[in-house]
Amino acid sequence: MNFAVIGHPISHSLSPAMHHANFKSLGLDYSYIALDINPNHFHHIRDIMAEREIDGFNVTIPFKTAIIDYLDEVDDLALKMGAVNTVKIVEGKWTGYNTDATGFIESLPPKEYSHVLLIGAGGASRAIAQGFAAKGADVTVANRSPERLADWPFEVHKITLDDIERFADRADLLINTTPVGMTGFEDEMLYDFKSVHPDAVVADIIYTPSMTPFLKLADRLGLTTVNGLGMFINQGAQSFEIWTGLKADRTAMTECVKNYL
Repeated sequence: MNFAVIGHPISHSLSPAMHHANFKSLGLDYSYIALDINPNHFHHIRDIMAEREIDGFNVTIPFKTAIIDYLDEVDDLALKMGAVNTVKIVEGKWTGYNTDATGFIESLPPKEYSHVLLIGAGGASRAIAQGFAAKGADVTVANRSPERLADWPFEVHKITLDDIERFADRADLLINTTPVGMTGFEDEMLYDFKSVHPDAVVADIIYTPSMTPFLKLADRLGLTTVNGLGMFINQGAQSFEIWTGLKADRTAMTECVKNYL
C-alpha cells in the first residue's frame, strides 16, 4: 500500500521516517512519501494521488480545510471541526477524518482543562478547539484576523492577538497552533506570558524544533510545557489505523522521531 503527507512547505516533515519505522516494525512492505503541493495546483490533487496510486494520506498546513471540497464523504467529527488531516481512499472513494484533536489531547498531562486559549485559526486550531468545546471547556481563539473565525461551525470566543492579555489569566491551557517558531519560519514571540496562571500548561503543536521560542520563554518562567511530538505521533498512529485496520507500533514511531530530533 502507498501513503503520503501533503502540505506546503513539507520538507521539514518527519512523517515518512515515522511511518516507515512503523511499517518495518510490523513487517509491512508499504511506502509513505511527502508531497509538497503548490497551492496554485491544489485543484489537481485527485489526479496527483491517482498517478501515484496513493491509498491514504495525511494533510497538513495549509490544506486541512481546502481538502474537504475534494472528498466524497467526511467523518462526522471532522465535519464538525471543519478540518481534515487524514484521507482514506478505497476504490476511488475519498473519505476524510481528523485525528488532530484526539492526538493532541492524549499528549497532554492528565488534568481537567476548563479554560483553553488557542493562538491561530488554521485547521489544527479548529480541530483542537472543537475537541475541547465538545468536552465542555470554555474555548477562546486569538488570531490576527478574526474574520478567519467567522465560518467556524461551533461556538468559541473570538479575539485578536492584541486581546490575549485579557483572557490569558484564566486559561489553564495555552496553545500555539501557528507555524511561528517552526524550522523554516521566522521566529517571533507570540505572547510574553505576563498574565498566565502559574499552574497553566503551555503547549505548541510544533515538534521541530522541540523547544520553540514560545515554549522556551514559558519554560524559563517555570510553566509546564508540552511540544507537538506526542500529538504528531498519536495522530499519525491513528491515521495508520484508519487506513489499514491494524494497530500501530507507537513505541517504534516514537523512538524513530526522537532519534531524528
